[in-house]
Amino acid sequence: MNILIEGWTGINHSFSLVNQWQTLELSKLSKVFFKNIEFPTIWNYQKNSSGINYNTRKLIKNFENQKFDITYRISFPFNFDNNFNSKKLFVFGTSEYKYLKETHYKNGTVEEINENEKIFIHTPSHWSKKGFLNCGFNEEKIIVVPHGIDKNTFDIATEEEKKSFKKKLNLKNEDFIISNIGSMTKNKGIEVLVTAYGILKKRFKNLKLILKDQSNLYGIKPNSILSKLNNSELNKKYKIIYEEMIKDILIISKNLNLDDLKKIYAISNCYVSPYLAEGFNLTPLEAAACGTEIIVTKGGSTDDYFNKCMGEQIESEEKKIKNYFQLNPSLDSLIAILERKIITQDKSAKIRRDYIHKNFSWEIIAKKLKHEFKIKIEN
Repeated sequence: MNILIEGWTGINHSFSLVNQWQTLELSKLSKVFFKNIEFPTIWNYQKNSSGINYNTRKLIKNFENQKFDITYRISFPFNFDNNFNSKKLFVFGTSEYKYLKETHYKNGTVEEINENEKIFIHTPSHWSKKGFLNCGFNEEKIIVVPHGIDKNTFDIATEEEKKSFKKKLNLKNEDFIISNIGSMTKNKGIEVLVTAYGILKKRFKNLKLILKDQSNLYGIKPNSILSKLNNSELNKKYKIIYEEMIKDILIISKNLNLDDLKKIYAISNCYVSPYLAEGFNLTPLEAAACGTEIIVTKGGSTDDYFNKCMGEQIESEEKKIKNYFQLNPSLDSLIAILERKIITQDKSAKIRRDYIHKNFSWEIIAKKLKHEFKIKIEN
């Protein structure tokens, strides 16, 4: 099978990261060629590298062109251009809020895409699939194949590695560390996380929070989140913003390579993602592969991969706002879960790692994706 992949590489946007891992694994199964699609000029590659090493990126970009069985596109807006030199076209897309604006896709209406027997959509979760269905796309057009993790990158760190990295960040072995390295966009639920942390910090002095400053890519700084919360009704009610809690929030500003990511996951007692809406939410899966307990919102895209060995789910309610759907994670539920985790020592790191490596490695995911390609070619 000859596959042409048209997509983003080299930057730490989720599409680019997914694309690079998928491409590398698919290239072991098929003859893969690559066409690099330029990302928005506002994104600076030097400041926002994907973290995947230079030789790997170079390999991806050096594929040549010829005739293809499959064209696979992964960029934004989702490109349904009918000008492709292959038997079938697959367009990757996500629908975080279970709905798409017309500006989210281009070169075709829903009706035109539904009528074209050569065009299909790949989305990574059933939550996201419902978004395409809500916009009128036919169900037989949509395949659901999840994302994965690289087993060689995301694995359990040694105790010495953890101690060394904690020392580098001025963290103590007795600290209970919760983390989230998401983009801090509204759908990530960072305000809920910071609120829970501020409330619990009063009781648990060894509680620490790690956040990632993604202002280079998204223009959002942690200080803007804290400022908003400081002026909120939540702060008036719970007094969540105070000097000690701010002092123990560790904000990582530098761009992270894959080894840095692994270390942050590895030293975290819990990776917490109280998200409102996600197309997939890859970082908790990576954290679990490093043996870290995860706490994620119940009812969303992570339901596709969550297993009780990974941690716990935050109770939530689904809410519709105009055409969009989001989850409202329960603050009380998150606080109760974190209290249990702080008090109870976890001993299931290897079980989590083994489960993720067995079911969600990029090797396995690439085989599933190729299988879907093959089915559509043969039908």
